[in-house]
Amino acid sequence: MKIGSKILIVEDEDLHRLIIRKKLEDKGYAVIEASDGKAGLEILRTSHVDLAIVDLEMPIMNGMEFTKWVKEINPEFPVVIITGHATNFSPKEIINVNVDAFMHKPIDLDELIKTIERL
Repeated sequence: MKIGSKILIVEDEDLHRLIIRKKLEDKGYAVIEASDGKAGLEILRTSHVDLAIVDLEMPIMNGMEFTKWVKEINPEFPVVIITGHATNFSPKEIINVNVDAFMHKPIDLDELIKTIERL
């Protein structure tokens, strides 16, 4: 992903969104935020977005459901899933939704930037 690309952060924890947003903006990315998967999908329907960073466990619509919807519409759309714990999902389930990258919290922000640049 090149500098200036628009990235959607879908994360229910305000502090995590803030930290990720700040790092991305400092690196030159445009950022849009959503606090749950349903709100994230609405943003994708109405705005051009180049990549999504999505928390796995959220209320209303979790990261797996969000990713399934997105990948059905556009299988090439890059999605990075982040999680503090993935106890409700097996690695096979996560791989089966065609996730482009998976990272554990606490997020290494420099590694996140490298992952985004690679995508």
